[in-house]
Amino acid sequence: MTTNLNFLSQLNSSQRSAVEHFCGPLLVVAGAGSGKTRALTYRIANLIQNHQVDPENILAVTFTNKAAREMRERIEVIFTQNLAQKKHGQRLELLPEYEQKQLRSRVYKSTIKKLWIGTFHSLFGRILRYDINKYQDERGRTWTRNFSIFDDSDCQSLVKNITTKQLNLDEKNLNRDRYAIKLVMQKTKD
Repeated sequence: MTTNLNFLSQLNSSQRSAVEHFCGPLLVVAGAGSGKTRALTYRIANLIQNHQVDPENILAVTFTNKAAREMRERIEVIFTQNLAQKKHGQRLELLPEYEQKQLRSRVYKSTIKKLWIGTFHSLFGRILRYDINKYQDERGRTWTRNFSIFDDSDCQSLVKNITTKQLNLDEKNLNRDRYAIKLVMQKTKD
């Protein structure tokens, strides 16, 4: 990714249009295997490299953790290869392993770590953790950054674990009383 032209030449016209979009948010909707991840990855790299957008100001929401991880990895490769070319005048894979590691670490600290890339759940968990220790509710309760977010399945597993392992209740009876457990869970949420 040494020049903008080389960078954009690897994209089809729809991808290129998404990558070159600069002002305002952009929604990319396309089918599986159409190159959405590539377009979004290159768009993020383009915003940082060619428009000097601070990585902390970029939000990329994906549907899966796998897609988010893949985007971060691809962006890291783009910037690490670019840095290797700039600093050493050669491709990353031609450098000694130790030098490659140093360059990856530098790119991670300066760019990748600051990006907001993830699923709705992971990003909003991160947002909650960001300043939650400063919040206090009307009863004076405070929270720490060390918390878990449970969905209904997680709650059911937790209640089942407590009732069978800690209260020594029979699991067979729990299946019959699942409605009662849901009521207890609902009251706990409220």
